[in-house]
Amino acid sequence: MPNQRRVLSVLLGAATAAALVATAQPAHAAPQPGLSAAYSARAVAVGSTWSLVFTITNADTPTTVPFSFGVSLPGGVTSPGAPTTTCTATVGVSAPGEYAVAGVLAAAQPSCTITVRVTSATEANYATCADDVSDLVGLTAPPRCASISFVAAQAS
Repeated sequence: MPNQRRVLSVLLGAATAAALVATAQPAHAAPQPGLSAAYSARAVAVGSTWSLVFTITNADTPTTVPFSFGVSLPGGVTSPGAPTTTCTATVGVSAPGEYAVAGVLAAAQPSCTITVRVTSATEANYATCADDVSDLVGLTAPPRCASISFVAAQAS
């Protein structure tokens, strides 16, 4: 009888261990916060002023997110004013059309924005893509390009 208990105990232990291994969930890393870019309009008049908005999104809101990145405006696009932000961040202008951003997205804050006013004196299509973002820290790159078309007014 003691051998049967011992065998039963070993079998029960092995079955329990196998069940635990079979039901254990693999560890997943929290998704990294993301950076996206969007222009406030798609087609606008040459010389008018619109916004290029960068949004930092915190996919894991209980976590504070330190971030930084640089961005260059497309050639032919200028900014007539200082950038604004809803993030706890500083936005420096390293050269005309080139910005350096560093900040923190608070743990309970799901997102924040950095807005750059833009204009163009030239009729053209412009895009801001992941390649225009440099020195990205703490964020994933924009998944797609943001586009704007500056068009000349048509005579009526």
